[in-house]
Amino acid sequence: MTNQKSVFQSLKDVTPYLKQAQMKVAQFLQDNPDRLINMCIVQVSRETGTAPSTVVEFCKKMGFPGFKSLKIAVAQEMELMKSMKVDMNRVADISSDLATFVFANVQEALSLIDKSELKKAAQVVTRSSVVDILAFGFDSVAANDLFLKLKEFGYQVNCFHNPFLQSISASRIGKEGCSIAISSSHSSRDLLDSMRYARHSGAVVIAVAPPDSTIAQEADIVLPTYTRTKVLPEGGFLTRYVQMFVVDMLVLRMMEIDKTKFSRAYREFEQILNHKRRGDAGVV
Repeated sequence: MTNQKSVFQSLKDVTPYLKQAQMKVAQFLQDNPDRLINMCIVQVSRETGTAPSTVVEFCKKMGFPGFKSLKIAVAQEMELMKSMKVDMNRVADISSDLATFVFANVQEALSLIDKSELKKAAQVVTRSSVVDILAFGFDSVAANDLFLKLKEFGYQVNCFHNPFLQSISASRIGKEGCSIAISSSHSSRDLLDSMRYARHSGAVVIAVAPPDSTIAQEADIVLPTYTRTKVLPEGGFLTRYVQMFVVDMLVLRMMEIDKTKFSRAYREFEQILNHKRRGDAGVV
């Protein structure tokens, strides 16, 4: 996991809370990252129709001490910043060899996961009496996959996509359980509410989320899902693959930790599966 402040993540976090003038600077950054790194504060203020002080305020809102440090971060994260602007020609280039694009980015993303953190997360989930999975929207694909895998091995697991039910469930987990938040966004009020309810109940909170995001900062254990680029700003085209790999890594690590428990649980699952395959109870 990188300790560097991510411009892309910060922009996602702060955008809902920016003032109108600051939003003009944010939009210029999103649309013209390659131009911004070669400009001074006065030039940016002229381009955006704002005061130089607004540009400085925007930098601080983003978590940077000044305009220079923001420019350095933008330059280092240029590919990711460019993906914030929809470019159909770029999308066409990616689609022509999607497998290579996905493989390269997933491999890089997974290299950021700390093996000790993965082991710690697996130990927590393995011993939990109840697991709450927290996710919304496109992130629900990986959440449902984890839900089914844990159910397969006999876990009491919840996965509510209604924010009200999710918060109620999270508040009841207790110290014998854990909560797993899966998010490709960088802040989500509903998700953060559920995470805080879970922690207040005594549960350990695990995040599968971008590093340095508000979601990650609220977690006890973080399995980062950072990519240097995206297909589209939103929509889960690349992050979904990363999340699914992380889910599989977590479950496989759990199986290593308690081979006896998982072998027994799988045999029981297989017996039920074989029984249902015979067409009993209307299943064909």
